[in-house]
Amino acid sequence: MISDRRVVVTSGMEGLQNLTVGALEAFLPIYAVTVAGLNEFQAGLLWGIQIVVTILSKPIMGKTSDRYGRKPLITTGMILCALSFGAIPLLKDFYALMAAAIIFGLGESFVTSSSAALVADICKEKHFGTAMGTFGTIFDIGHASGPILAGLLLAYHDYFFTFWVISAILLLAVPVFTMTMHAHEH
Repeated sequence: MISDRRVVVTSGMEGLQNLTVGALEAFLPIYAVTVAGLNEFQAGLLWGIQIVVTILSKPIMGKTSDRYGRKPLITTGMILCALSFGAIPLLKDFYALMAAAIIFGLGESFVTSSSAALVADICKEKHFGTAMGTFGTIFDIGHASGPILAGLLLAYHDYFFTFWVISAILLLAVPVFTMTMHAHEH
């Protein structure tokens, strides 16, 4: 399974997107209270609305990826997550932060509903378990790495630098994904 770069790169997209989820999970509430000056309830609402949007839109995005293809949704989702995540340190207003959280949740649903399905599409039936195990491991590594990377960066830099570095990682992954998928189409 590791020999099929498409599986590894697609899993990597999910892992990187989940790196951002982990960082957002850990530091959006802290940012909202300590920098934006929101109360704890508002900080909780920001995280909650992101999760609700993701939950409600995943089935729709799954159906959309069945109809229009997985790759465009993964690419679009990564860009939505990167831009909304990178915008957070520019925002202090509750409603502006809520808009960023909603866009992030939507982007997350684009990626998560399409990446596992693409891995399943790519792998051969006899290697399905291996492919999904690889996918799950990379997913978990990404999720666990988010708070660690963000915390390390925040220990030495501000929210702007930290969130923009993580956003840049997502944006830089998009051409890698696109080129890897394109190379296997020909």
